[in-house]
Amino acid sequence: MARSGRTTTIGLLIALAAVIVVSLAQGATAIRPNQEVISESALLTGLGAGAAFPFIDTTPRPIVRAHIAVTDATTTCAAGGTAPANIQVLVGQAGVSLVNVMTASTNTGISTTPGQCVFHVTVRPGVGGVAEKITDIVIVNAGAAPLTGINTATASATVQ
Repeated sequence: MARSGRTTTIGLLIALAAVIVVSLAQGATAIRPNQEVISESALLTGLGAGAAFPFIDTTPRPIVRAHIAVTDATTTCAAGGTAPANIQVLVGQAGVSLVNVMTASTNTGISTTPGQCVFHVTVRPGVGGVAEKITDIVIVNAGAAPLTGINTATASATVQ
């Protein structure tokens, strides 16, 4: 019986060591002690045509990674189909450089309600046309009418 107990203990120690090694190997995506994660969600109902909504502003602290999801109408709700019909998500620094990151490639093809499609994108500074410093995520209604109840936005951002 004592030998079985030692074998179990050794097995658990090996499993724990494996978890630690995997965790350390994934350290590049871990939140470091000098970082924090913020998260925001919003129903965009009523955002007027052409209006901008400063969704996340971390000035002066930079965003090192952000994941953004929106729901909007589109002509083709299929993975890689078409871009959102109304919503643009601008990322960068207000007054310096903001680029739209919600393109056709962010179309997931997920839809449970007619006329609504889910779009997702992960952004990092200096990648995919995004500025070297990100402090702002801005939602813009690029449509001709106020947004409705099918329009939502959610974002999480790792801030340094």
